[in-house]
Amino acid sequence: MNRFVKNNLVLIIVLGISLVVTIGLLVWTTMQYLQMWQYITQTENLREEIANLIKKTPAPVEGNIPLIETDKKLYERVAEQIRKPFGHPLQPALDQFISVLRRTNGEEVSLEKFKEEFIAEWTKSDVFAQQEMNYKLFQRNNFRNWDEAMQAFRSVAEKATAEPINEGNIDEIFRSSLGVQRKLGGKPENLLLMMTNFRDGMLALTKDKIQFDSEEATYFSFSFTDIGTGVAPTSDGAPGGSSSGYLLEDYPMIAQHWEILSDIVKRSTESGIQSFVSFRKRGIQPEKTGSFDVFHYSIEVTGTMESIRKFVGILDQAYHDNRVYVVRSVFLYQLEDDALPLVNPEVAAAKEATEEQQRSSREMYQPRRGGRRGGFRTQESDEERLARENAERQAREIAEREKSLPYYHRSGYGVPVVGRNGLCRAIIDVEYIMESGSGI
Repeated sequence: MNRFVKNNLVLIIVLGISLVVTIGLLVWTTMQYLQMWQYITQTENLREEIANLIKKTPAPVEGNIPLIETDKKLYERVAEQIRKPFGHPLQPALDQFISVLRRTNGEEVSLEKFKEEFIAEWTKSDVFAQQEMNYKLFQRNNFRNWDEAMQAFRSVAEKATAEPINEGNIDEIFRSSLGVQRKLGGKPENLLLMMTNFRDGMLALTKDKIQFDSEEATYFSFSFTDIGTGVAPTSDGAPGGSSSGYLLEDYPMIAQHWEILSDIVKRSTESGIQSFVSFRKRGIQPEKTGSFDVFHYSIEVTGTMESIRKFVGILDQAYHDNRVYVVRSVFLYQLEDDALPLVNPEVAAAKEATEEQQRSSREMYQPRRGGRRGGFRTQESDEERLARENAERQAREIAEREKSLPYYHRSGYGVPVVGRNGLCRAIIDVEYIMESGSGI
């Protein structure tokens, strides 16, 4: 064997090398085949996917590309229209403002271009005084009819907001409609003045229409120690000094709260509700949901079922004015238990007796006729005694006469005994949803 190997060593080496090369080629061929099969499978899958896409309407072929682009632009416009109701109530006022600028200057001025130029000018500085100066220069250097356009803005804005608009706040309201936060110059006295103006306007709106069951309700979830004397509220609503107690970064959201609450109060005057019991807000800063801000309120009112239902309906329809309210819940409570005499007459009788005793105690102290005011009434006059006896005799005669009548002919038959008052108390949890501002 060794002799055979020695005589054929070269042949054995060549055969060995050939065997290794053959095995290597076989492995490489197998790998290439597997890779080629993968590509074949992917090609088949892509062919099926393309076939399915072609079957769809519209098919993404070259002839349909312009149609797809047209649909894309349509969807963008519709999306913009859908977003518009979320917190842009002054948009009609802005449109009127731009229309005046365009008409008088005789050149095309779009709202988008105006916003772009205005924001570029406003953000040149972070100092409020310099921003105000840049704002005035922007007016003077670019628009000769600015005052006329601003009056057009004001005429429409006054119908869209409950805040009284005057020369002192019109510029700030206008800038806020463009996305500039109302920082009130960072001054607590400006904050107090704004809240006072809002409150006075809201009380004027509700005068002779809606009552307030407590003084606290007249401050609409914001407390003041002494409005109008320069003493500002603290952060927790307690009396405490001449500083507002609010953080400067909260000023824009406080202004937004008052704007929302004033709109709710303004709309409530059309509902017929009887009174406001309380207002509660969840916090100064709203809840952030995507690109939207959500403000939460609990509003307690009294009124009939019809008026409360109408109030909720009015809030629901506010989207026509670019305001979106979502009523999350309504909790109803009965003010008077008219069913108590039917369900538990003993308890009702005891309650009525107690109330009668309290009324009698209050009537014990009455002004005397013809004498000095005040003093206990110890005896009734002859005139009063005769009137009382006549009333008692008439009541006995009516009772005796009705005993002989069928029950359905007796006085009071068919008169409602439950729900006669019709008033109830409602706690309404409502959210106001608006698109987040630009934050400038």
